[in-house]
Amino acid sequence: MDAAPRSASRPRPTSRPTTPLRPSSRSSIRNFHGYGSSINAAGYEEPAINSLEPQFAELADSMADLEANFMHLQLMHESLSRFSESFASFLYGLNMNAFCVDFPEAPIPESFKRAKEAKANQGKNSHSLRTVAIH
Repeated sequence: MDAAPRSASRPRPTSRPTTPLRPSSRSSIRNFHGYGSSINAAGYEEPAINSLEPQFAELADSMADLEANFMHLQLMHESLSRFSESFASFLYGLNMNAFCVDFPEAPIPESFKRAKEAKANQGKNSHSLRTVAIH
């Protein structure tokens, strides 16, 4: 089974456009960037990238400011991290102290009931003393 050779005269289908694209000329690029009429003493034009120099300088300054701000943010982060670790250690120490140390003077629920009863009894006693003093 020999494959039939392709005919050289038969056109091949292509996906490319049939109209050729015109290459852009260098002078049109220069004119587009505003350097068409700026010829210096040596007789040649400056490259178009030179027109972006002020923007690049501003970008460099902004990037330096951004770096400085990130450095300050990093210092703040480190300070907060140290504080958080120290404060967590303090709270842990307080918690361990509460487990290890007994406070016999600390009030218990029964103490609150007795204080309430004593206050009620004191209120009754002061009321009865007032009535006796009036009569």
